Amino acid sequence: MSRYERACQPGLMTQDRLKQRSLARVLSLALASLSLLGGEAVAIERNEDGTPPGDWYEEAILMRADGALIDTASDTPSRSGVWFEEDRNGHAGPTFHDYDGDGLEDLIIGGSAGRFRLYLNEGEPGAPVFSGYEWIEAAGETAIVRNWCCVAAGPSFADIDGDGHADLTAGSYSPGLIYWFQGQDGGFRARQSLTDWGGLDVITRLNEVDEGPHLAYAAKPAWLDWDDDGRLDLIIGNAQGDLVVRRNHGPAHQPGITPVEGQPVFATFSWGGSHQLDVFEVVEGGAGPMQGEEYLVPAVGDWDGDGHPDLIVGTQSGAVYFLRNLGGEEIAFAAPQRLLPSVRGGEHISAHVVRPGQYSPVRGSRASVALTDYNGNGVLDLVVGDWSRSLTLKNGLTDAELQAFEALQDELVALDRRAGVEGPDEPFRDRFRSTFVYFDNEDLREEMQALEQRLGQFLEPVDSTRLQMLRGYERQHGHVWVYVR
Repeated sequence: MSRYERACQPGLMTQDRLKQRSLARVLSLALASLSLLGGEAVAIERNEDGTPPGDWYEEAILMRADGALIDTASDTPSRSGVWFEEDRNGHAGPTFHDYDGDGLEDLIIGGSAGRFRLYLNEGEPGAPVFSGYEWIEAAGETAIVRNWCCVAAGPSFADIDGDGHADLTAGSYSPGLIYWFQGQDGGFRARQSLTDWGGLDVITRLNEVDEGPHLAYAAKPAWLDWDDDGRLDLIIGNAQGDLVVRRNHGPAHQPGITPVEGQPVFATFSWGGSHQLDVFEVVEGGAGPMQGEEYLVPAVGDWDGDGHPDLIVGTQSGAVYFLRNLGGEEIAFAAPQRLLPSVRGGEHISAHVVRPGQYSPVRGSRASVALTDYNGNGVLDLVVGDWSRSLTLKNGLTDAELQAFEALQDELVALDRRAGVEGPDEPFRDRFRSTFVYFDNEDLREEMQALEQRLGQFLEPVDSTRLQMLRGYERQHGHVWVYVR
């Protein structure tokens, strides 16, 4: 077994659940002919000149479960203080793991609310078919991390404590910590925050040393034996565009030293008298060639098939990069190669307007990546979770009303330009950011509010608590795309 494959052993399900699944598999296989590899093929993205972004994949598959498109969006209105009850901000953070030990890779998706959806694979090798989701549990309750905003809680599975059970780790948006659900017979233990040797939370950024550690938002973990010492080390990406390594100085079991028995031993931050700056290392090639990219999400796998673990990195703009492992005694990566381009609009992704019942997904931003041999041909394929936005027109609008709606969009672009909103080429580019501009622009604020109310007359509302602005009409989606090779 290669060093980057260590210890991702399948989790265990109870015998009762396995019996329940036997019937479910028979039923789901009967539906397999209605599905293309657990999803539907869609047209691949094109460059501005009409050429494909690369020839490494054949088609994009938009994933389905129980015949329906996978979408982590929620139409449930947000409620103050109930950050954990719904994935109201969309976003999909996928990974694959044989959760039930049947030899098939199951799909696990983290959402913006910090919970993890488990879609069991009821298909066959090379032809996955996914059932409807259930929530992953830990210690008898729904497993959850304190995420609450803006990105998916991307899960990662690895046996980080070396006890033969796969552990679940996931990051969080704020305060950017890494959470650990320790695997055991029959499931997972309760959530723990990964801490260093001194009991400080594992983080990804240090600004002014004398001021102590600075928390970085949207931490996303992956695991790799960085120094080939037999222990899995922690790779973390974050919203600020950092991609760092926290080395596991184990051994894995050091009762009385690590805060939790079996937790990896990470070096401790120190400031005031002695400054320990080698606590984490920046992944070479990450900060330079990808400079300007934010919300980095790493995934580990042998992408080029040379026997060395590579890095695949998703970004805020929707672009995905390949960092090839050069294969030396010490891990070093070549300059990143772009596998997928940025989506239109990049970080300021536009909400697309759809007619009732005619929603057609487009790939969004904040690419959350994973790797799996989806079609069973022995080559790793790229899996991308995203975030996108849509506005739905009211049913039965006349041609005159549609023309009026188009005219209002032109007014919106013109008003954004007057307010100094960057790049207002599209009417619904990023209403969240522009809202803050108008907070500080009293002269135009009332004009904007009146214009948004006029636009809302033509749209189906989603969140009644936000109808004073267009965000009350936005549906925020999280889909999963597979690019097969």
